[in-house]
Amino acid sequence: MYESISSFFKKNHNELIETNQRLTVVFHASNNDAEVLNFISELGYKNKLIISPLIKNALAPSNAASKLGEEYDLVFYDARETFNPDTLGIVSGVLCGGGILFLLLPSYKKWISHNSLFFKHLSSLLTKQSGVYYFKNDNTEHKALILNNKGLSQRVACTQVNSYKAEDQRIAVETIVSLLNINKQQCCVLTSGRGRGKSSALGFISNELLKNESYKILISAPKLSVAAPLFYHLQQQCPQGVLKKSEFIYKQSSLKFIAPDMLLEKQPAADVLLIDEAAVIPLFMLRKLLSCYSKIIFSTTTHGYEGTGRGFVLKFYQLLDAERPSWKKIELHQPIRWSKNDFLEKWIESILFLNVKLPVKPVIPKHFNQCDLKLIDREMMLNDKNKMAEIFSLLVFAHYRTSPSDFQYLLDSEHVRIYSLEFENKSLAVLVINQEGGFEPALSTAVYRGERRPKGNLLAQTLCFHGGCEAAAELLYARVMRIAVHPENQQRGLGSYLLKQVIESEQARGMDVLGSSFSATPKLLNFWHKADLSLLRMGFSRDHVSASHSAVMALPLTQNANKTIAELKVRFKQNILLWLQGPLLGLSDNIKQHHLFQPVEAISHPDDIKDVESFAKFNRNYDACMPAIMRFIRIMYKQLDGLGDNDKNIILLSEKYMNNWKLIIENSSSNSKSQAIKNLRSALNNLLLINQ
Repeated sequence: MYESISSFFKKNHNELIETNQRLTVVFHASNNDAEVLNFISELGYKNKLIISPLIKNALAPSNAASKLGEEYDLVFYDARETFNPDTLGIVSGVLCGGGILFLLLPSYKKWISHNSLFFKHLSSLLTKQSGVYYFKNDNTEHKALILNNKGLSQRVACTQVNSYKAEDQRIAVETIVSLLNINKQQCCVLTSGRGRGKSSALGFISNELLKNESYKILISAPKLSVAAPLFYHLQQQCPQGVLKKSEFIYKQSSLKFIAPDMLLEKQPAADVLLIDEAAVIPLFMLRKLLSCYSKIIFSTTTHGYEGTGRGFVLKFYQLLDAERPSWKKIELHQPIRWSKNDFLEKWIESILFLNVKLPVKPVIPKHFNQCDLKLIDREMMLNDKNKMAEIFSLLVFAHYRTSPSDFQYLLDSEHVRIYSLEFENKSLAVLVINQEGGFEPALSTAVYRGERRPKGNLLAQTLCFHGGCEAAAELLYARVMRIAVHPENQQRGLGSYLLKQVIESEQARGMDVLGSSFSATPKLLNFWHKADLSLLRMGFSRDHVSASHSAVMALPLTQNANKTIAELKVRFKQNILLWLQGPLLGLSDNIKQHHLFQPVEAISHPDDIKDVESFAKFNRNYDACMPAIMRFIRIMYKQLDGLGDNDKNIILLSEKYMNNWKLIIENSSSNSKSQAIKNLRSALNNLLLINQ
């Protein structure tokens, strides 16, 4: 088979280059890595990228995103061990026109034995698809490339206009630079699909702006790596400048990276603020930035393989119309890395559901009880392309981060249930449940102690490990992963009505608890509280993109769960006062002042000793156990003299500084946080012995 594939493409290589098209070759292979490497070598490509968890010196699939912004003539994705749709999307974006994407699947026998709906979806797109050459076995033959149909643009599609990559890129750069130089206040939004030169356009814009004397540009993005292509292109345009890790300096002007949460907190001065991949950043943050900076460029990828873009556009444009009515929208349409109507781009969009479109606004009945709640049969949905597009489009357009791998999970996980609220056979809203927990007592205890972390059990684990309820993971949880309403029908009560119907359905199924984990905002806290869910936990770390802490809220559905959820609710209220002095000190005021954060003063709690023991003797999280530890230390204050000097010192320091490990380390014999925690565990264990 390797010979027939190699011979076929060597024969047609020149035609592929001339048309600037990109093609896909899919084939099955055993785990003989030597054969695979020999095949890749014989193809003769020097500028190639090999993604594989098996092949020596290949790039691990988990690191594929590090190659965004780079360009290759051949990309080889080895999916024999694990197929990750996010990785496929990413690597397809770094392949240049005239290049080939090789997708290596497990042996055909193993492939068809997988009970995967996503694989069935993929298999349906391997044949009768332009530009995709599927070598099912050794007898598969493809006699000729089909490249010049459907009005394909030739290599002229990538002709450079002066130093620009394409004409619409030049127009976009000159328009934005002119608007920023002329107006005292200006907001521009630059959008594009993959491969349209957005990053290089931002480099051109930055280069022009830095020519101004003492000009300061701030660039913010979800991660520094997202901004890396901009820095690269800027250096190409301005070789006289100095590039550091997160800053570019040219004479007295500079462009500097800052994370979104720090940008919001510090609000440093800048002539222009540039937000790259703005679709990943929550709207409430973007709204605040609009009021802080007079000149802003927002850029985002509308068909992002990371699963963002389209839902963002609808809501963000509404925000701009209200806050900055004179804002300008600039789009990049012309591909610069490959030809127009590219085969690979169309194939990837179909596989990864990047081409789903928002359905026409469905009719809402006068009374919601005229709607039907349907539990979607996923296999039937896969065979009904219209229904699948309808369901998935709601998830895409109503949620920021629905990625291709999310769709794979939605189709394949045995723990997922998809509910659709329908009227006249049209989906008005969708809710996705992930079933979790139901552990044996021994496993629940291991989770509580920090010894085990079974994947896919967010609620069960966090309420057991962080919430401090040893038996919590024994309960069955229905976690709401997604709740999506058509954008034009939001704020009408459909989501609340759907949630109420699903609660009844999940209760009938025997679920003990229904809950959700989400980035906490007053609006979302109110939504879940209105449905009678109780606040049981706040995440201690702040998301660096949203600058929000996560919240966990839940509702008991059985008598068995009533006691557990009631205990967790009481513990949260008794602990929150101490947490707000420690790990939750940075919680935003609008969350601290929410009515759900009414603390209950507690001198001690019956489970405090268990929390202290689980930290001292096992691997419980310090922040989760901190309130119990503080109360225990204060009760045992007189007994501290029975400890050694080092034990007494580390305990007193933890009581004084709570979770400020920098100060604890400076005033103790510990040389690191891990060492300080180890010493505190030992000291508390000795104090527990005195208490016996």
